[in-house]
Amino acid sequence: MSYDPKHIRQAHRRLEAQRGQRRAQLASFEAQCRRQLPELARLDSAIRQSVGRAVSAALQTGGDPTQAVERARRENLALQAQRLELLRGAGIDPARLEDAPLCPLCGDTGWHDGAPCQCVTQLCVQENLAELDLQLDSQRFSFDAFSLTWYDPGFDPRLGESPRSLMETVLALCRDYADLFPRHSARNLYLYGGTGLGKTLLSGCIARTVAQRGFWTVYATAGALLGQYEALKFNRDPTGAAQEDVRRFERCDLLVLDDLGSEMTTPFVQSALYQLLNQRLLAGRRMVISSNLDMDAVRERYVPQVASRLEGEFQELPFFGQDVRLQKKEPR
Repeated sequence: MSYDPKHIRQAHRRLEAQRGQRRAQLASFEAQCRRQLPELARLDSAIRQSVGRAVSAALQTGGDPTQAVERARRENLALQAQRLELLRGAGIDPARLEDAPLCPLCGDTGWHDGAPCQCVTQLCVQENLAELDLQLDSQRFSFDAFSLTWYDPGFDPRLGESPRSLMETVLALCRDYADLFPRHSARNLYLYGGTGLGKTLLSGCIARTVAQRGFWTVYATAGALLGQYEALKFNRDPTGAAQEDVRRFERCDLLVLDDLGSEMTTPFVQSALYQLLNQRLLAGRRMVISSNLDMDAVRERYVPQVASRLEGEFQELPFFGQDVRLQKKEPR
């Protein structure tokens, strides 16, 4: 499982903001308690002084500090008991005045055992989903929104089954792929068929489900993705955004590439697409691609190196039926 460096940075910023907010709330509550209980400020000051005396006694030279340390320890415990009694008598939970970390596992550092702590990885999942929600309508992109009623239940001799039966199989496989990722037997999926048949919907559903399960997921249209490769290649990247995006495309756990075939097919685009496919396949990183092109059209449009990888490394899922968007416009 990988994490987007951008999401890691955003998560740490959110953690720091949460820590700052908690410190401010604690300071405000302490001030409120001291106004309500003037004795509390005196006890807190006395406790700090007793700790200082214990440290000084432990560091003193020229004699045995044991008795002095023990005396300071007993004094500190007595003051702590008075403070506890004072707070409880006023109905105040003493734990509310403790500056405990939000995450006991990492102590709010964001790191545990040399890796991002689970508090950070949870925030990374939220950042990943927020990013996907900017690209996808989060209400629409759920498997439950994919209705089989738009597909003909009648037998089609070209398919050997009905379009509805075919799409029921496709839907089930896409669900399983997302739920079992990355352990599904189909390492990569190629969703193809005419416009308006639900390819973008199902690929988006896979993206959101996999991201919800904690895997770094990137969704992009073919045109936008390959445009970033062009920006990087031809020095049109003054902010470094294209370079960061290219790294994300190549390193994320799952790349969902929508609408392959809609881009301008220049020699550079062919080369960039091959680079992307080859790097991800060699690294064992998963991909879901949607396209209007079947494999015959892929072989006509792309160089053999690209076509071979799409045909040999992806499980093909055909979409068949009538344009659902047009059907929705027709009176029922």
